[in-house]
Amino acid sequence: MSTAKRPVCAATQTGREWHPYQKDVPRIMSNSTASGSVPGAALLDHALAYARVGLAVLPLTPQGKAPASAHGKDDATTDPAQIRAWWLRNSHCNIGIRPYTGVVVLDVDPRSGGSLDALGQIPETWTAATGGGGWHLWFRCGGKVRGKLDGTPGVDIKTHTGYLVAPPSVHPTGTGYEWTNRAPIAALPSHLDTRVRVPAVLPFPAAPFSRHRGSVAGLVNAVQKAAEGQRNQVLFWAASRVCNEGGNPAALRAISDAAEGCGLSRTEIERTIRSAQRGAA
Repeated sequence: MSTAKRPVCAATQTGREWHPYQKDVPRIMSNSTASGSVPGAALLDHALAYARVGLAVLPLTPQGKAPASAHGKDDATTDPAQIRAWWLRNSHCNIGIRPYTGVVVLDVDPRSGGSLDALGQIPETWTAATGGGGWHLWFRCGGKVRGKLDGTPGVDIKTHTGYLVAPPSVHPTGTGYEWTNRAPIAALPSHLDTRVRVPAVLPFPAAPFSRHRGSVAGLVNAVQKAAEGQRNQVLFWAASRVCNEGGNPAALRAISDAAEGCGLSRTEIERTIRSAQRGAA
């Protein structure tokens, strides 16, 4: 993945597609990250632009990463009046943003051993160069995820439960953060799925899965079409069928995702599938 080109953009959601937004981005964005002397007005303009596309914003200490508001990340907001008040109080505050729900950001830090090569082949996606020499790569990915990329040092995983330092903020070294492309937010590549997501259930160390692929699709379909009030019962039935024939983790993941798509909570899903596993043991 090349980081040579450094056009600036951000992204918004339209239906199921994620596109860069351009007309809401202040014109100053294109040259606001050249050094550690970003005008205060530029920081406020950027903060308001992020808020306009639904990214909750919070102030960070000038040239730092720590929240500068009373309740930290919990103060993050898209309210322009509050955002203006923060930056009028201190126009040099860095910008923190909380990613969209259903999005993960891979925070690659070379100083801790992280590298783009460790991610394998990845599609072009919305990316920022950090002031510390690393990268923030945005991907669409729902469900429960890990805090760090499994099996790789130096790659943290950020979600809407936390926050990121956003361009044109300034790193403690004096280097600015900046967007490197105008790419939309891509789907998480399949080869990174198990390294990013938390397994819905503990893998069942049994014989290889013997069910035909079509019958797995049938179980998924049954969970998806279960009537409200019967979804947990149907999930348990489907999970029991899978567990009785080996407990294939991919099949359990498929019916788990189907159940989550129908509105069951992740906690309820995991409890139900573990119950099915116990029954099959």
